[in-house]
Amino acid sequence: MASLEFSLLGIIGIIVAFVVAWVISSLSVYITARIIGVQVPFLRALFVTLIVDIVSSIINLVVAAGFALTYNIAVLIIGIIIIFVIALIIYKYLFDMDWIKTFVMLIIAGVILLGIMAILALIFAAIGFLALGNAFSSLSAAP
Repeated sequence: MASLEFSLLGIIGIIVAFVVAWVISSLSVYITARIIGVQVPFLRALFVTLIVDIVSSIINLVVAAGFALTYNIAVLIIGIIIIFVIALIIYKYLFDMDWIKTFVMLIIAGVILLGIMAILALIFAAIGFLALGNAFSSLSAAP
């Protein structure tokens, strides 16, 4: 019975992590679209980013399987390039932008996403440090 609870907790954790990552990446795409002068509603950014996330997840599974079989780093690099090109195509046509704006939007959105994730990582690291610091504060060194 305990393993079923852990499995359910793991599945819920995966779903929550996917939704949080999806919303954060959608937010970075929305902010970037506003920066470059493209008026895109946030719900549309959510929808298009969900499509890109699903397609890139499928490609990531194929690339990971290919890497597991070959242990060749070129497989990973080619997978990243394919995902970038497919994301470029999806955003270009669903946001109705030209190629240059779409390329610039993806680069800037990646930088914004990296910044948001770095800030969140620092926040969670600080929370973890505070929690662990309190957990071990009563311990003393051995004589």
